Amino acid sequence: MAQISRRELKSDEFVSGMDAAYEFYLQHQKAILTTIVVVVVVAFLGYGLFAWRQSRNQKANALLAQALNTLHAPLTAAAPAPATVSFPDAKSRGAAAVTQFQAVVDNYGSTDAGRLAHYYLGLAELDEKTPEANKKAEADLEVASRSSDATVAAAAKHALANLAIENGDLAKAHALLLALTQQDSATMPRAVALLELADLDRTYNPKEAATYYQQLQTQYPNTSTAQLAQQQLASLKK
Repeated sequence: MAQISRRELKSDEFVSGMDAAYEFYLQHQKAILTTIVVVVVVAFLGYGLFAWRQSRNQKANALLAQALNTLHAPLTAAAPAPATVSFPDAKSRGAAAVTQFQAVVDNYGSTDAGRLAHYYLGLAELDEKTPEANKKAEADLEVASRSSDATVAAAAKHALANLAIENGDLAKAHALLLALTQQDSATMPRAVALLELADLDRTYNPKEAATYYQQLQTQYPNTSTAQLAQQQLASLKK
């Protein structure tokens, strides 16, 4: 009886394996082809969705940048230099910025740029300095304060707190600043929120203000904020 070499044995096993694989393919050809088509379609749709989102984000960012340039454009009564945007007063600048920020919110509200635009829309409306614009500003800042972006939400709450102080609503300002002491974002560090809360309270609740100043010294030692809190506490006791 002829002997089968190890190489021939492996070759036969390979051929047998290929035959089995081909037989499996013939038996399940329809299911396999369907699966391949589904995978290709899903991959194509996934790439298409990614490309669409990327394009959408780029357009939103470009519009937001344009609106921010308008909001921070210089104020001058003189004729602007070529290719330079300027405005004669803050009211006209705010009105122009409102139109641009509103376009970002309306067209790209679900993007990061759109959520940030809602905050800046409120600030621009405040620059218009009319009772109607102030109401719109408060409403837009309220929306921004509920943003899923914690940074945007914190910035909007801080703006609302300052607006409440201007309107004499100290209770609302206190509640907003107190809420900001429960977070620690880049736009509103907890230490800053706590210091502003203490400064607000010293006008009508010096005992509570003293407690906040002491917290700042304990929780943020060897910082400029702690030094300022120490100075404020000392002046409070005089």
